[in-house]
Amino acid sequence: MEHTIRRIRENVVYRNGFAALYDDPVVFPDGTEGSYLRIVESDGDPGVAVLAVCADRVALVLTYRYPVSALEWGVPRGFAHGGDPAATARDELTEELGREPDSLIPIGAVTPNSGLLASRVEVFLAHYATPASVPQDTREVAAVRWIAMSDLAGEIASGAIQDAFTLSAVTCALARRLIEFP
Repeated sequence: MEHTIRRIRENVVYRNGFAALYDDPVVFPDGTEGSYLRIVESDGDPGVAVLAVCADRVALVLTYRYPVSALEWGVPRGFAHGGDPAATARDELTEELGREPDSLIPIGAVTPNSGLLASRVEVFLAHYATPASVPQDTREVAAVRWIAMSDLAGEIASGAIQDAFTLSAVTCALARRLIEFP
C-alpha cells in the first residue's frame, strides 16, 4: 500500500505577502477523499535561522511572537528574501544584530511543522569577531543579548528557551562539533 496523500488540485483560500493558505481536495492512501490544509510561506523559498557566535557566546534576540502572544528569546531568523538562503541569512543578521557576520556556514535544514507547513528553514552558523547588538529592525527586535554557551545550555535545560529554531540550530551545530557546551 502506498503511503502518500495525492492532491487532486490546489485550492488557495487566503494569501498575503508572507504566506498562502491552501485547503486542497486530496485522496488518502486508502482511496477515500477529503481535504488537507497546508501553509506555504514565502512562495516556497526557504526561511533561515542563524546561530551567531562570538568566542564562547551566542546572540539571542528578544521578539514578540504574535501567534503565541509572548516575548521569546531565540536566534535571528526570518522569512526568505528570495531564493538564496545565505543572502537571506546575511540580511536577517544585519536587520536583527546590526551587521553581517565575518563568516557564514550552512549547517542543516529543518521542516518546522511538516503536518501543516510546506516550508523548509535553512540553518546557518555565523561567526563574529566582535558582538553586534544594534538591530536595524526595532519594530521586531526588542533586545539583543550575547549569552555564554554554559548559560545557553542551562536555559535550554530549564525550558527558558523554547524556540524550535534555536533548539534546531544548537542541535545542528553540536552534532557537527562546531560548538560545544562546557
